[in-house]
Amino acid sequence: MKSTNSKQLPIVNNQYSMVNHSAFTLVELIVAVSLSAMIILITAIIFRQASSAFSESDARNEVYQNVRTAFDIIKRDISGSTLNTNYELFKAFDDVSAATYNIIEAKEGSDILTLLSSTPTLPDKPVALITYFLDIYNTLRKAEITGTSTLNSSIAGFDPDTATGYQLGFNVSTLQFRYQDTDGTWGDTWDSTTSKYLPDAVEVAMTISDMRNRYTGTSTNIISIP
Repeated sequence: MKSTNSKQLPIVNNQYSMVNHSAFTLVELIVAVSLSAMIILITAIIFRQASSAFSESDARNEVYQNVRTAFDIIKRDISGSTLNTNYELFKAFDDVSAATYNIIEAKEGSDILTLLSSTPTLPDKPVALITYFLDIYNTLRKAEITGTSTLNSSIAGFDPDTATGYQLGFNVSTLQFRYQDTDGTWGDTWDSTTSKYLPDAVEVAMTISDMRNRYTGTSTNIISIP
C-alpha cells in the first residue's frame, strides 16, 4: 500500500483579528472639544449680557424711585409758595460758596432755595420756612421751620439750629434751580424782596446715581406756582 505523507497546516483563529474602528480619532476629538468650548463661551456671553441688562434696569429703577420721591415733596412745597409781610422768603442762591454756607455743609457750586410754603396742614402751623440744598456728602436735604412766626419775621432772624432736617435723596451730585418770570424768561436767581412777587414756575434739575454707582441720570421737572 502506498502511504501518503501530508502536512497539516495550523488553523489560525481569526476571532480577534479584526481591528476595532469605533473609537474617536484625534481630529474628531479636537472638533468636539472646540464646539463645546464655543457653546460654553456663547452661553457665558449671553448670561453676562442678560445679567448686565438686569443690573442696569435695576439701577435705573432705583434712581427713578429716588427722583420721584424727592420731586413729589419739592413739588408740593413749591406749589404752596407764599410771601410774608416783607415780601421775603422766596430767595434763591446760585453757585453757592461752601465757605458761606459751612454751617449747613452745603456743597460748593450747588444751588440753594429758601421759601415760605403753606404746605403744613396743622392748625397751629399753617406755614413752613423751607430750605433745599445739597450737602458735601451728595445728599439732597430739606430744612424746615414751622410756625406762625414765619409770616412776619425777617429771613435773617431764623436760627438754622431750630430747623427740622430731612434727607430727600442720596448720591445726588448736582442740584440746580431756574425761575420763570412773568414775561416767560428764565433766570438762575430770584429774590422776592426785590421783585415783590413769586416766579411763575421753578425748574428743578438734579443728577443722581444708584447706591452702587451703576447708573447716573439727570432728571428735570418744572413746577408751576399758582
